Amino acid sequence: MDIFQMSLSGAVLIIAVVICRSVTLHKLPKMTFLVLWGVVICRLLIPFYIPSRFSFYTGIALLRRIMSGTATFTASLRMIGNTGTVTDTNNTNEIGATTVSVSPVMIIWLIGSCVCALFFIIAYIKCCREFKESLPVENDFATHWLREHSVSRSVQIRQCDKIKAPLTYGVFHPVVLLPKATDWTDETRLRYILTHEFVHIRRFDTLTKLLLAFALCVHWFNPFVWVMYVLANRDIELSCDETVVQTFGETIKSAYAMTLINMEEKKNGITPLCNNFSNNAIEERIICIMKIKKVTSLSVIMAIILVVGTATAFTSSASAADKSKESLNQYVALTAETALQNGLTINQTAISYNDYENWLGKYKIMIQKEVQNGRLSQQNADKSIQEHEQILTNIQNGDQVSLIVDATEEKVIIIPLSDFKVSENEDGVITIK
Repeated sequence: MDIFQMSLSGAVLIIAVVICRSVTLHKLPKMTFLVLWGVVICRLLIPFYIPSRFSFYTGIALLRRIMSGTATFTASLRMIGNTGTVTDTNNTNEIGATTVSVSPVMIIWLIGSCVCALFFIIAYIKCCREFKESLPVENDFATHWLREHSVSRSVQIRQCDKIKAPLTYGVFHPVVLLPKATDWTDETRLRYILTHEFVHIRRFDTLTKLLLAFALCVHWFNPFVWVMYVLANRDIELSCDETVVQTFGETIKSAYAMTLINMEEKKNGITPLCNNFSNNAIEERIICIMKIKKVTSLSVIMAIILVVGTATAFTSSASAADKSKESLNQYVALTAETALQNGLTINQTAISYNDYENWLGKYKIMIQKEVQNGRLSQQNADKSIQEHEQILTNIQNGDQVSLIVDATEEKVIIIPLSDFKVSENEDGVITIK
């Protein structure tokens, strides 16, 4: 699977998640959508499928077969006799010869990825330089808070005059960075802020943001991945907001919402790899806060069903049998149709074991090129080769197999017709189904 196939399947999954999000945002725990975005990241960055009968693509393949029916094409053909030994006079490829080429599309993709990565790197370096000027907070409230909320990693609370709203950065040594003008006498508001930031630290949200940025750099050309990046960052904040409300009780919704509004009025600059109060749409956050409900067993069950169902349907491929059969049949039909359209003829004389064995060796080389060019998956290529090897065994056992050949150049077109039904009408027109 190449990067563009991964991006296409990722786009389909993103659309599914966006639809689910729009319908269930105020009904399910916000962590549900973080898990779904995690599934999307895996789909975008892990280059393989797990075959499943319950895959969305299995349904698409089935629908396609129902809509298209049996592939049928007709051509006027003249019947020829034995052409003798079947050879491939046009095969100039030698085993072991390697041609290295890079397509312009791959060069453009690489340049775009580097530019996108450079943006994040420069922004992060700029922020780190500013954050280095921060000073540690030394007061009783901060010390007491860190003592009550200890984690396995060392956490610091610092102040900086370069920022206007709280944020958290760092993965292994996280830092909660507060504005220099923070009012340390408003302990209620400080508890809301620090609890929110502590949730980011506990969940490794900075690492999640790094993965989102990496996926965006790889799939920068895909507009749906940009949508994912924006919405996933929003959902990180929404989930933290939900945790804060659940921690302090639903009675603090209004007070916490006012805290967010105050933070929004003091926006920071671009901090793409930090967790802060100002990265997301404040209106959506306020609405979600006011609609937060107690998590019930039913909502958890619905969330699990949604995650499992979405992951099964959109991260798996069509079942191995269906996918192999469909891909191979399409490939056979396309190649045979191309051969017929070019005036090639059918050799009805059974090919010998040695001829078929020689052709199969060349077919293996050809089909690997199809895999390298992204027109056929390795799994389907292996399946096709296995089927031809079985045909070779059948020939050895007495079966007869015909090939489409070029009668003038004696060139094999690499398609056995053993799976096709050939019929001829009164006018001499042969139909292949």
